[in-house]
Amino acid sequence: MVVAHLVQARRGTSEGQRIVLHDLARGYSKELAAEHPADEADRAVRRLLGALLSAADVADTRLRPAGARHSGRDGAVRQLPPGDAVAADVWEAVEWFEAERVVLVAAVAHAHARGWWELCWEITDAMSIALEHQWRWDISSQVHELALDAAGHLGDGRARAALLRNLGEALRDSGSDVGRAAECFREAIALFQSSGDARGEGDALGNLGILLRQQGVLREAMQRLIAAERLFRALPLERGLAWALREKAVINRHWTRYTQALAQLDASQALFAANDEVRGVGWVLRTRADTEKESTVDGCPLPRRWYEGPWPGHDATSGPEQDPRWPAARAHYEQAAQLLHAVRDHRGHTWITLGLADMALYEGDQAAAESISHALRETEACGDHRGLSRALTVQALLVAETNRLSDAIELAEQALAGPTDHVGAAQASFRLARLYGATGRRQDVLRALQQSRTHHQAAGMPFPDHDDTELSKALTRPAPRARRFRRHQ
Repeated sequence: MVVAHLVQARRGTSEGQRIVLHDLARGYSKELAAEHPADEADRAVRRLLGALLSAADVADTRLRPAGARHSGRDGAVRQLPPGDAVAADVWEAVEWFEAERVVLVAAVAHAHARGWWELCWEITDAMSIALEHQWRWDISSQVHELALDAAGHLGDGRARAALLRNLGEALRDSGSDVGRAAECFREAIALFQSSGDARGEGDALGNLGILLRQQGVLREAMQRLIAAERLFRALPLERGLAWALREKAVINRHWTRYTQALAQLDASQALFAANDEVRGVGWVLRTRADTEKESTVDGCPLPRRWYEGPWPGHDATSGPEQDPRWPAARAHYEQAAQLLHAVRDHRGHTWITLGLADMALYEGDQAAAESISHALRETEACGDHRGLSRALTVQALLVAETNRLSDAIELAEQALAGPTDHVGAAQASFRLARLYGATGRRQDVLRALQQSRTHHQAAGMPFPDHDDTELSKALTRPAPRARRFRRHQ
């Protein structure tokens, strides 16, 4: 009973202290610390951090069971933690990293302050995937800067390569500094090559490919992903291969090569499923839904009620919901949402919300407004600039249908003010041209139309083979008015 009152566990929280000591216990511990030599206390703390690192290693492997990203995290002395402190599966790993995040960050800072360089960088690397899952890009950048300094003290090129790869991911996905993110990936690739680490080289190549794909530089992105795929097949490394195939499928979707994209998604999903990587399956299902949705409308960026002009391969005479690919996309979004929610992948879940909102927009379903409001809150809260731009383009059309064209144009213009992304800008500028057309601003229609054509060509995406004057006529029409539809059940 006395111990229970002196040491209490605080359950159900992922922030701050989880074990609360009574003031008597705190005072006694300080007295004991003062009675023992400082080096003995240091050894005890190092053993504690070694046990924490061992537990983080295990949790990290639960999150990515299909294979390691590199082969260099093996220098720090580890301590075997208690069995009940180790995550047994992916679900426990997600919970463990949520619960231990504050402790892990403090451990990195303490190890750096004490000059325990191996512990500093290896704990950081072990928690990097979890931080990416949690959208904790600011924390990830913070600890990786400390870890890179530690790697510099060690003169360890392999450590620097791994940390640059991780930091590049944080900078890329937060949108805070994509230029530096590219530099991180390129230096990591060179360092992995020089150390003969094919796992790390392939992973860094793949991440650079993702960055280029997010910027809409699709041809160069595909080159990087093909190079990564070759390395992963040669190793072999199924985790890396699965992600490379998924990324190639995204690019082929943008190029309207839907059959090829779906075949790559089949292969990617099979690899993830065979290796029990739940998050990967969720991302593939989301990408499959995106592909099915976009193939139904042949990549046309506007619903039929907004645009009846020419679009390559698109000759719809009825709503997309009549096509069997449309309900299949909805079902795959819902399956993906369940999986990504279970592993607390907030970013992936938000992009599912964006996909469902886009479907509701094409259907004319009032559920679009609720979905896009939710997506806007999530993307703004987490700093997902690309997601925010996509959400704003959907919201702009919804607002225009309530006869608030000025507000709609302002939202659409704001969507184009984000980081460079030829794919997103191609869609956003075409939608903006249509909004300008609804207000009769002919010169603005032509300007936005030319921007859209330029972005489509830069990304290698199909665009109507008609002159701008002809296309502008199809865009210069009144905005459709909002109607009330039965919400999809």
